[in-house]
Amino acid sequence: MTEVVAGVTAAPVAEARGVSPAKVFWATWLGWMLDGFDAAIYGYILVAALSELLPASGIEASRANIGIYGGLLFSIFMLGWACSMVWGWAADRYGRVRMMCWTVLVYSVFTALCGLSTGIVTFAVFRFLAGFGIGGEWAAGTPLLHESVPESTRVRLAGWLHTATPTGLFLAAFVTLVGGNLLGWRGMFFLGILPALLTVYLRINIPEPPRTRPTEATRPSFAELFARGQAHTTWAAALLMACIIFGLWSSNFWAPTVIITKLTAAGSTPAHAQQMGAIAGLITNVGTLAGCLLMPWVTGALGSRRWTAVLFFLGSLVAVVASYELAIAHLDSLMLFLILLPILGFFTNGVFGLFTIWLPEMFPSALRGAGSGFAFSLGRVLGAAGPTLIGALAATTGSYPLAISLLSLIYVVGLPFIALAPETANRPLAK
Repeated sequence: MTEVVAGVTAAPVAEARGVSPAKVFWATWLGWMLDGFDAAIYGYILVAALSELLPASGIEASRANIGIYGGLLFSIFMLGWACSMVWGWAADRYGRVRMMCWTVLVYSVFTALCGLSTGIVTFAVFRFLAGFGIGGEWAAGTPLLHESVPESTRVRLAGWLHTATPTGLFLAAFVTLVGGNLLGWRGMFFLGILPALLTVYLRINIPEPPRTRPTEATRPSFAELFARGQAHTTWAAALLMACIIFGLWSSNFWAPTVIITKLTAAGSTPAHAQQMGAIAGLITNVGTLAGCLLMPWVTGALGSRRWTAVLFFLGSLVAVVASYELAIAHLDSLMLFLILLPILGFFTNGVFGLFTIWLPEMFPSALRGAGSGFAFSLGRVLGAAGPTLIGALAATTGSYPLAISLLSLIYVVGLPFIALAPETANRPLAK
């Protein structure tokens, strides 16, 4: 039975104005799917892009340099995400739908512009700005869904929302597999302009959620995220997001690169190595998709957001070490690595399905965009160190698997923060 908490009421829903919750869900889902596609393109064409851009910038395109600059550019992209916390504040003040449209437009344009890069500097600038746009999608889109659907379906739809990201990753891997060699790395980035078309649909078909809006006199400021009674939640949410982002971008996003570099070193052609990297991405995302689809039932079965987080943190640690250190470093088995990739995706990326449910529940409506945006953005600032450390450690040790396995200890670091976050299971969304 749903627990009713004193002083907390369920947010009004889109049905009150005749707007289909399904329409809100699919519009939000499509935006997430397309930004997943844009974000994933880089991982599949990293080697090809840097093999051209590094020499154009006077830098040797050696394996070590590709690892170092590849990790650095991952971090620059994530820092763009980190600077996007302004989108959440703007979504609270100016509207969820309006800001979601702007985020889609920004990440679409600058992803496409990556295909026009002439050197490593321009490429880094475009990647930063694409990340800035993609980062705003979470802060605007997640509160939009939570506040626009009935309470009876909110948790299920929120958990399913993150299925959009692995679907986008599937799409990027599929396009790379069937057309990557034909399009080239520049053509792949040019496809990133397509999500801009979504902004037209959003503006025409999706209204702002019918929530209670504070007046200018009572509207909470950004500083209230850190006021007494709220700061504890804000910092706990941000540190949890830092751990899972650090873990994700330091583990399964490197699977294509590990396979490509390993096959290339063994004498495979670049085209075959890139195709196998795309296949690895597809296999990983099978597990991710399963994790997101099952998340509403997992949280329901455990009856606790906290215990669900513990399960996925520990599962992520075991999956990373088994996939990289055991399968690749010790057994030198690409076959076992490929078999373990769905498990890796289930835990390290599937855990985000929990936070599309949990994170917006931690904040009241007037702070939901700003709180979610700050938590996710600060998480990206701290998590941005992961890819750079992977590249540097791999260059130093000569082993991507060892570097990735060492940094998977971030999941152990994150366990105490789970206990600090508020338990929101069986409570309606705060108004």
